[in-house]
Order: sequence, then structure tokens, then C-alpha cells
Amino acid sequence: MNYLASITDFFKSPKWMQNLILAGLCAFIPIVGPMVVLGWLITGFWCRPNAGSEAFPDFDFSNFAKWLERGLWPMLVALVTSLVMYLVFLIPMFLLMALVGAGFSSGRGGGGLAGGVGILLIIAAEFLMMLVMRPLMLRATLTQDFARSFDVSYLRQFVSLMWVELVVSSIFLWFASIFLTMAGMLALCVGMFLVPGLIYFSMAHLDRQLYRLYLSRGGTPVPLSPKLGEVLPPMPAAT
Repeated sequence: MNYLASITDFFKSPKWMQNLILAGLCAFIPIVGPMVVLGWLITGFWCRPNAGSEAFPDFDFSNFAKWLERGLWPMLVALVTSLVMYLVFLIPMFLLMALVGAGFSSGRGGGGLAGGVGILLIIAAEFLMMLVMRPLMLRATLTQDFARSFDVSYLRQFVSLMWVELVVSSIFLWFASIFLTMAGMLALCVGMFLVPGLIYFSMAHLDRQLYRLYLSRGGTPVPLSPKLGEVLPPMPAAT
């Protein structure tokens, strides 16, 4: 896994400044904006066999509809997955909050214990989100199909082979987004509005690396949708 390249490769395009500005602005369009940015990245990373970062397609609003179509499914899968997982943890959290309130009102010390357990549940929910959401989004990206994205056997295999890299790459993205946002704020707060496009690029770059590594470890290939246009050949082993 080359974490630094997931950011530096963005700047290899001759029009990286244009891409940074337009993708950053598009990401702030409610609902459809992130889908379009994601569709642009899907086109760049999955529809161009044997093409380097220097030839990454430029962000062009004339492709808005096509990119929206490609980015719809992984974003929809992410939304549904996050809602389901938060609901699973929401009921225990409400019960713990009730225990905390009961503990304080009765003067007992059980409220502190319940609060600690609640914090652990939040951490567990975030950890599971790392392990579940990105593999499902990756499958939605490749299949371009909502129903086929939820494959339990694929998810189990991907997590068992890649859980360390999934956690490390998610932590990297978290710290990178904080650092880049702070750097953007120093640039008269203007640069912070350009960060989302770069973070999305980094995530897509890392997801492609994860998929290559997954295949090199014996993972079952995901059937690629003809909707992606030029379908990639089987991924080579990671080096």
C-alpha cells in the first residue's frame, strides 16, 4: 500500500489545479455533487487500463450525467449501510443513556460505567463501519448494481484478507482530511473548500490498491459491469 501516492498522484495531471477547484466546488452541491465526483474518480480509476495518473481525465461538467450515473450506486450503498449500522447501535445507546440518567438521579455510580460502555459502543460502531462500508462501496463501484453489492461471502472474504489495510487506510484518510483542512484554512480559509475533491481522490486511489492486494491474496474477483465502458483485464498482483 502506497499511502502517500494516493495524494501526490493527484498533482501529476497537467490540469490538477482545475480538477482541484471544480471537483471541490462540485462536492458541495447537495446530494448529487459527491456522486458526480465519485463517478469522475470511477471513470479515472476503473475505465482506463494501462493509463497513469498523468493522463487522469480532467473534471468536466459536460460529463455530469454519466458521472452521476456511475457514482450513484456506491453512494447509495454507503448511505443504506451507514443507516442500518447506526440503527443497530442506536437502540443500545438509548438504553445506556437511560441507565446513565437513572444512575445520576438515584445517586448510584452505575451511570459512569454505562457512559464508559457507551463510548466503547461508539468506537466499535466506527471500527465496524471501516470494515463494512468500503468493501461494499467498492463492490457497488465495480458491479454498478445496488442489489449485487450486498454479497455476504464477498464481504467476509474481503474483510478477512484485508482488515488491517482497511483500518490503516481509513485512519490515514481521517488524519489526511484533518491536516489538509487545516492547511486550507491557513490559505485564507479558501483552500478548505478544495479539500473534498482531493480526499475523494485519495480514497478511490487507496480502494484500487486494496482491490489489487485483495486479488493478489487469492480474493475472488468482482464481476465488472459493462456500464463502466472499457472493462479492465484481471488485476496484476500487487508489488
